[in-house]
Amino acid sequence: MVFWRTSVRGIWNKKLGVFGALGAIFSFISTITIIPFIPNGWAPSAGGFPAMTETVAFLMKDLVLLSVSVYLLRQDVLRVSQSAKESSPAIAAQPQRI
Repeated sequence: MVFWRTSVRGIWNKKLGVFGALGAIFSFISTITIIPFIPNGWAPSAGGFPAMTETVAFLMKDLVLLSVSVYLLRQDVLRVSQSAKESSPAIAAQPQRI
């Protein structure tokens, strides 16, 4: 809940957005890593591994939310770097090498 609030406040404060996205990524990674170890997580009646029970299916939503958090982190880092370039005209005036 803390990271959600921080991510929402990140709309106005770019650095808070980065912190919120990092926190969300950590949260979703920690949730996803427990999936293989959930007792009776894979339906034995359907043959095991690919067939998941409701518990695993519920936690699989975190995979999508992890992807969204990574995307938000990327966007927030780009916003912070863009604002840093705009606030420092000497750095922005230098030609970029490719």
